Amino acid sequence: MRTKYLFTSVAFAATLFIAGCGSNDKESDPLPPGAVTLLSPADNAACLQGATTSASTKSAVTFSWKAADNAESYRIDITNLNTQAATSQTVKGLSCKTSLDMKAYYSWKVTAINGSGSTSSDTRKFYLSGTPASNYAPFPADLTAPTSGAVSNDNGAATVQVTFQWTGSDPDNDIASYAFYLDNTDASTLVLSSVTSATTTQTLASGKTYYWKVVTTDKAGNSSTSTVSSFQIK
Repeated sequence: MRTKYLFTSVAFAATLFIAGCGSNDKESDPLPPGAVTLLSPADNAACLQGATTSASTKSAVTFSWKAADNAESYRIDITNLNTQAATSQTVKGLSCKTSLDMKAYYSWKVTAINGSGSTSSDTRKFYLSGTPASNYAPFPADLTAPTSGAVSNDNGAATVQVTFQWTGSDPDNDIASYAFYLDNTDASTLVLSSVTSATTTQTLASGKTYYWKVVTTDKAGNSSTSTVSSFQIK
């Protein structure tokens, strides 16, 4: 009788254990998606041209990437670096085609998505020229520090030293110099006309809002202007 009771207890406990394991597996969330590897367009590509769609003002561009682990869908984000206009599109496959304005710079990235979260790729750039050229203008510089909208604490000081940093890139890899603009209204005041390094440190008065931008010039004399970024010191 005692043996029968012991056997029954062990069997009941095993049933509970198996049922518990089954419940946890059913309720567990999927793994987040893996990273996306971008294929085309290539980074810093120039003279990219697809099928013309509107009197030589637009071109159809095909974007492609490799499959990411556990991805259920993908969101592609494309930004016109001339106008900062951004578009997004969600697809199930590994490519998409979209019509874009020619003679413009673009950045793009792809985000893998599933029910557990999302993972973004790196960001690439290209120039949609539509026609070949012997030399291309630089990409607009990426302003990295201070970040746009940042607020810097002056700790009671009348002036603060601020280090500005940006990243330049060029399809021909022939950047010659940068011009640095800074003021309290619209970044129209030229502070440094020609620097070769992508950084500068300025002593600024506290209690003000500052606006800054960078103009990149290559060895052929082509130039491009970044967006205007702003920050506060208070």
